This record gives sequence, structure tokens and C-alpha cells, in this order.
Amino acid sequence: MKSTFKRIIKKIFFEDKENDLKRYKANLDVNPNAIIKSFDLDFRSKIENRKYVTIGSNCLISATFTFETSKGEIKIGNNIHIGGAHFICRTKIEIEDDVTMAWGITIYDHNSHSIYWEERKNDNLQCYKDYLEFNGDSIKRKDWSNVVSRPILIKCKAWVGFNVTILKGVTIGEGAVIGAGSFVVKDVEPFTVVGGNPARLIKRIE
Repeated sequence: MKSTFKRIIKKIFFEDKENDLKRYKANLDVNPNAIIKSFDLDFRSKIENRKYVTIGSNCLISATFTFETSKGEIKIGNNIHIGGAHFICRTKIEIEDDVTMAWGITIYDHNSHSIYWEERKNDNLQCYKDYLEFNGDSIKRKDWSNVVSRPILIKCKAWVGFNVTILKGVTIGEGAVIGAGSFVVKDVEPFTVVGGNPARLIKRIE
């Protein structure tokens, strides 16, 4: 009974995952010493033989990677733990070494729609038409010209708490701590603690 249970666990958690990794081999560059607990790749548009995600050594990763265009890039360094995050990428998201991230985290490097009604008034109808015409791909012909996109950088030794949202253009400094549930819309200084919505300085770390 025990051996049967072990085989089932191996099938669910290892063999199926390895098959997924093989399926996306052309789009992933994963260090052999990294452990991918769970992941999902969502391509709205892609180039078949291009590396979209790079993961370094000694990492333990649970994440979903959504690429809104074929130009996106996600780089994850060494010795990183991600308990559960959703990366939504159009340009670039980079995480340096020794970063700790909890669960329920969203990292979003663009604003999806213009803040001006005249520039976004056709978005919903175009989304509806694309969904019907392109088998569920609702942004096939999305007009990106009015969408602001900026890279996100999380520097080494940072700690990001659970249910944090990090928006476009943000750099989180070395050793910074982002409190649980925070909404980060501007750069965070190195070795500080921030929290809230929007995230504000709570203290400096000696």
C-alpha cells in the first residue's frame, strides 16, 4: 500500500511536471539544481524557439508566467524561493540572487489599458471579437500603443511578503522587506521595510 502511494505521488508531483518542462524546453532555461514545485506558462503570443524564462541554481519555485507579447523576458537568479507568484510580463521582470518571496504575489510590468477613456474605449469590443475569432485569445489584436510598460527589478536579499502586488517600473532595493498585502507602485530603498497601499516606508534596517 505504501509503495503504491509513493508511485502515485511520484506520478502527480514529478513525472507530470517533468513532461511539462520538456514540452516547454524551447522556452525555458532552468538550472539542473533548481526545483520547480509548480508552474504554468501562458503565452498570448510567442516565438517558438526563444527562451522566455531563465531560472538559476538552488531555487524552489512555484509560479505562473504570463507573457502578453512575444517580447517579454523573466530572469530569476540563484538561491531563490518563490512560494507562489503570478508574473505578468510584456517587457522584463528580473529577480536577483537570494530573494525570498511568499505566496499570492502578483508582479505586473504594464498597465494593460490607458488611463484615458478615448484611448481605451475600443478595448472591450476588440477583446470580445478576438475571443470569438481566435479561440479564446482575447488580446490577439490588442492595441499596445497606449499601454505603458516598464521593467521590474527585485534586487538581491529582498523579502516579499504574501499577497503583495508589484507594478510596472518598480525597483526593490537590496535587502528590502515588503510587508504582507502591500501594493508597491514606486521604488523601494535598500534595507528598508515598507508596507501598505500604496506601500510606504515603515523603518530602516540597520
